[in-house]
Amino acid sequence: MDTVLVLTGRDDLTADAVIDELTRRNASVVRYDTSDFPQSSRVTATLGTQGWNGHLTGDRSVDLSAVSAVWWRRPAEFAVPSTWPDEARAFAVSEARVGVLGVLGSLPVRWINHPAKDSAANYKPVQLAVAARAGLDVPKTIITSDPAHAREFIGADEVIYKGLSGGVLTAERRHRYLPTTVLRADEIDASLTGTAHLFQERVRKQCEVRLTVIGQRMFPVAIHAGSAAARLDWRTDYPSLTYGPIELPVDVEKGVRLLMDGLGLFFGAIDFAVTPDGRWVFFEVNPNGQWHWLAVKAGVPMIEAMADALQGKDD
Repeated sequence: MDTVLVLTGRDDLTADAVIDELTRRNASVVRYDTSDFPQSSRVTATLGTQGWNGHLTGDRSVDLSAVSAVWWRRPAEFAVPSTWPDEARAFAVSEARVGVLGVLGSLPVRWINHPAKDSAANYKPVQLAVAARAGLDVPKTIITSDPAHAREFIGADEVIYKGLSGGVLTAERRHRYLPTTVLRADEIDASLTGTAHLFQERVRKQCEVRLTVIGQRMFPVAIHAGSAAARLDWRTDYPSLTYGPIELPVDVEKGVRLLMDGLGLFFGAIDFAVTPDGRWVFFEVNPNGQWHWLAVKAGVPMIEAMADALQGKDD
């Protein structure tokens, strides 16, 4: 029986919902927490003429030859004994990552998304360039470490400053990101030379849209901000948000398909702003973004769509 392999940690409501749906359909699905390896999990893989054969064993055993789809959801870091010396721990984690994920990544099955594609698409400069080539409306943008370049771009206007990466993990293993910030030219100083920075024109918004793409299916949901903080960055004030249906323009749909193909992604959570005059302005695509709360709040069948995709029933 074909097996769906879900790579994620134990605390993942999105994975829970999809696994429950697959189980309801009597599908064979195995959830694997990569942090179990190597202390409570084993890999036994042998190279054959068609690739790797063998088993990945954790709470349940997975026959690699039976895997039909892999959902790269939110896998945790591999965990080795804390009593080992630092160099030994770093080496073991590196070997585990390349060994286990290398074997799994070589499987010729549907990946949502393949980790190599996921990693490459996370580079914001890459996705912005691909979006521009796909014909999507992208804000005027610079990336710079030069204060003069930044001031010239800003001019007399206010611009938006955003982090280029997805944030950092604190010592307490909490994820922190830089919220969207409004800046003026007189706020730029020599500290800008310390690293690369992304600045964009400030886009006036009628509303924002989270477009969730699962294969060929697209689920646009309008997000209406109920506070000043949320109008600048809706992630900062979830309680103020309301959600509603919105029609996806044909030209935007075409651009999104080119974007997804260009990045090699099957799944993507894409953020747009809709301007007062109706333009859809692309901000970013998160190749592993959250979406379960939208399925619940907006009543959109994304859980069922993801289950269909993992079972190959979306063709």
